[in-house]
Amino acid sequence: TQSTWGNCTAFRVMRRNRIGTKAADLWAWDVEDSQGMQGPLAVQEYIQELIRSDPSNVKRIVEPPPDVDVNIWQYEHLRQFILELNLLVTQLKGICTTHSCPKMKATEDCLYLCATHKNAQECCAMDYMIHNLDQATSMLQNTKIFGCLLYTS
Repeated sequence: TQSTWGNCTAFRVMRRNRIGTKAADLWAWDVEDSQGMQGPLAVQEYIQELIRSDPSNVKRIVEPPPDVDVNIWQYEHLRQFILELNLLVTQLKGICTTHSCPKMKATEDCLYLCATHKNAQECCAMDYMIHNLDQATSMLQNTKIFGCLLYTS
């Protein structure tokens, strides 16, 4: 995309995956400098780029850039964790059913009760995971809890 301001012309590379892009080539661009990223999703996009570029480099992924508030950085990591956990639960959907996993258990003697209900109760494992992910997502989107972060991240 080309933009012109006065006598200055700037080019911004469009970072998008085109229809028909091979899976190996998706998001194949270099990690953009955090200072160059703008917009309401900039920190989230930067974290995702770091993860895609080298998921084994945990130190780089969790280290906040100097220009990003540490609270926003941690908040966006929580959101990313929930997003990725949702993807895992989606992959378990056909494997973990109400018949194969009727209760959420750690061991035969340890049963988890779903605390997302008015009174804690048993749920099948899939419902337990979905209920807790929904509750965590609701909390992260709650303006009473994270209002100042929702408007600045």
